[in-house]
Amino acid sequence: MSEILLREYEIMWNPALGCNALWAFTQGFISRPSQGQLLTIWHLVSVLPLVFHDTTRKIILKRRKSSGLRSILDRDPANSIAQNESVFNINNRIEGMKDRTFRSLNLAIACNLITFDEGYFTSSVPFKLLGRASDETKAILNASYKLGIWAGNMSVFEYLTILGVDCLT
Repeated sequence: MSEILLREYEIMWNPALGCNALWAFTQGFISRPSQGQLLTIWHLVSVLPLVFHDTTRKIILKRRKSSGLRSILDRDPANSIAQNESVFNINNRIEGMKDRTFRSLNLAIACNLITFDEGYFTSSVPFKLLGRASDETKAILNASYKLGIWAGNMSVFEYLTILGVDCLT
């Protein structure tokens, strides 16, 4: 059990992995240009708390890209606990990971993977998953990309409401 906790701790404190996760999310988000949605800081602060959390990441990965964000809130009949219980604590996880998120975002901007213009974020560098990355890293990046696709298909208000993010804290 302690090895699992140590591994999660190492992942959460890796700004390079966080940088790549934010980049993957951004690329997923902008892959839906017909929607015309703008990527905000509120989108980005939700990414790491969702994809670095093992349970939530697995829920995201189990769903198809076409399923949409609401699908992670569906109850799995095979489990006695609703899958969305892991998402309900999102506000505490956002607060707890804000420093890591901003360090990762600063790194992504410094490396020109994500750009900031007139209050919104974008990326012109195509995302590519490295073949030599660990399975866990690939899972984090794939979940980030999929989450970005889902977020790009809805307004920021709808995205944050579905996740239960309290923007007033």
